[in-house]
Amino acid sequence: MIAPQLLQDLSKRLNSHGFSVLLAALSVLFVLTLYYSQNPFLEAFEARTYDLRFREMRGAIPLEPSIAIIAIDDKSIAELGRYPWTRSQYARLLERLKAAQAKAVIFDAFFPEREDMVSDQAFAAAMQKSGNVTLAQLFEYGADGQVKGVTRSLPEFERAAASAGQINLFPDEDGVNRRVPLLIEADGKLHPSLGMTAAMMALGVKDFSAEAFDVVVGDRHIPVDGQYAMWINYTGPPGGYPRYSFTDVVNGRVPTEALKGKVLFVGATALGVYDMRVTPFHGNTPGVEIHATVADNIISGRFIEQGGPEALLDMLFIVLMGLAAYFLTTRLKLYGAIPATVLLLAVYIWFAYDMFEGGQWINIIYPTLSVILALLAGGSFRYLVLERSARAMRSMFSSYLSPKLVARLEKDPDAAKIGGDTKDVTVLFTDIKGFTTFSESHPPQVVVSRLNEYLGEMVKIIEQHDGTIDKFIGDAVMAYWGAPLAQPDHARLAMECVAAMAARMGQLTVKWEAEGVEPFAIRGGLHSGEVVAGNVGFAGKKMEYTVIGDTVNLASRLEGTAKYYGISYLVGEQTRMLAPDACPYRELDKIRVVGKHLPVTIYEPQVGPGALSSEQLASFHAGLAHYRQRDWVAAQSGFAALLQGRPEDKPSQLYVERCIYFAANPPAVDWDGVFNRAEK
Repeated sequence: MIAPQLLQDLSKRLNSHGFSVLLAALSVLFVLTLYYSQNPFLEAFEARTYDLRFREMRGAIPLEPSIAIIAIDDKSIAELGRYPWTRSQYARLLERLKAAQAKAVIFDAFFPEREDMVSDQAFAAAMQKSGNVTLAQLFEYGADGQVKGVTRSLPEFERAAASAGQINLFPDEDGVNRRVPLLIEADGKLHPSLGMTAAMMALGVKDFSAEAFDVVVGDRHIPVDGQYAMWINYTGPPGGYPRYSFTDVVNGRVPTEALKGKVLFVGATALGVYDMRVTPFHGNTPGVEIHATVADNIISGRFIEQGGPEALLDMLFIVLMGLAAYFLTTRLKLYGAIPATVLLLAVYIWFAYDMFEGGQWINIIYPTLSVILALLAGGSFRYLVLERSARAMRSMFSSYLSPKLVARLEKDPDAAKIGGDTKDVTVLFTDIKGFTTFSESHPPQVVVSRLNEYLGEMVKIIEQHDGTIDKFIGDAVMAYWGAPLAQPDHARLAMECVAAMAARMGQLTVKWEAEGVEPFAIRGGLHSGEVVAGNVGFAGKKMEYTVIGDTVNLASRLEGTAKYYGISYLVGEQTRMLAPDACPYRELDKIRVVGKHLPVTIYEPQVGPGALSSEQLASFHAGLAHYRQRDWVAAQSGFAALLQGRPEDKPSQLYVERCIYFAANPPAVDWDGVFNRAEK
């Protein structure tokens, strides 16, 4: 019996279910709002994951082989003297590189002041002769964020150089350089960065174009943000690119083969020059290596994208991860939900890293926050409600539901209405063939022992296939699928259960024969359709959960009709439609059962040891087709063909008898081929 107070508790839980869903949805919406507003605190954490993906997960990757660095290092300073050096040293460098046939020389330096006429002219002449030199520029910004000035080399140097590139770097608030402005707008022009200029020279491209979120260099489309800033795809820790000491190059100690065809960046690597930058890999990275990395990214086409498609993926995963976490809390107990959620996050982080390796940066922090909030807000509230009523739920349903279904109800008590509801179900009735005769010919102890053994095996199989045992009626069993919990595949589960029961009965028959006891067989009827499900009985005395309706009645009729056809199982057409691939079927007849006006097509599932072969099914169906076309001779021939291989097949025997009868007594013109059952 279900007391009114328990019904009220269930109603409260139904409301709490909606409230817990609302809490989970609000938590996801809150995270989406934070994502849209680009919360600085969370963005800082996400930036750290960018660093971790480089440093701890991916590590170094192969470098662009055409790039090398001529280092203004401690060795060069010790040998050539205090830095900065006279420009005649740079002229010597360019002469060496010209002789070595370097492809481009990129100075991460500018020369804004005059030294002396001889040195300046020598340097300008060397640049003019080389024809492949790029000098640096540095734009200065005012408090309003606008360009207010530029530091550049002397005009005669810029005229002698092939090009110039800006070396502005804008570290994030934590000091890490993660982006570089590829283009800076000043004086009505877009000025490319030093790394981009080097890449253009390496690719032989003279012009570029810029659109919203896209800078095009030759056939390279470089993803940028609204300010033309590119995320730097760092290739590894500092020192990865080949380094040649400045003094070794000018003094001819570096083989020309090492410099030939290379894009050579000239920049400081000595700590005392103070051109060190913070990158995801290291806190002291020479600035020249950052520019070299930018050139590497463009030449190789290896970029990190964080644009519109990635933003859509971020929002999608914020929603999906939050919902997945909430789903886990509703399906698992706390000690299972927490590890499952951790596993979910681990899988997502692995996926985000895999995307990162492919050049797409999708967010880790916001989906993780969505998971945590959904777990806390929605799941914790739900756990509190469920734990309070789990014992009452088990006490309420355990007397007539399988333990597996009771466990499901404990996890989701709102999934079933116990006060009466319409359900789509599949109903099964089974009965032992000739059990009355068996009972009369055996002692009561043997009857009860054999019956308990049989029922125990069938109960196991029904529960294994998620069925609910409604009742035992002597040797008969009534079970159903689809109530009290909805099961979309109820027909398939029922058919798989019938196949398992048929196989087990075959095993029991062998066992009983080996023990020298008389075996028995069963028959059953299945039908699918709509029923009324709920607690039925006398309030205050005895109530039980059951299903009632025409579907139940027809399943019972089919079990009895199976005896007429001499087969083990009969299936209604609705069950066969819902589970067409569960097993082969023999279309047996169209019948009109007692108390029904509309006919129903019935099928025999081919399960168990006595199943027909595909050739035998084809013979029967061919005979049935001729029968319905009133071709009695051809129909009788088809059924007779099957009987040659299966003389015990009673359906074929019945049809042969009908064909003989109808050949002598043709049916009425409006005969519809339906057989009217006169017995229940």
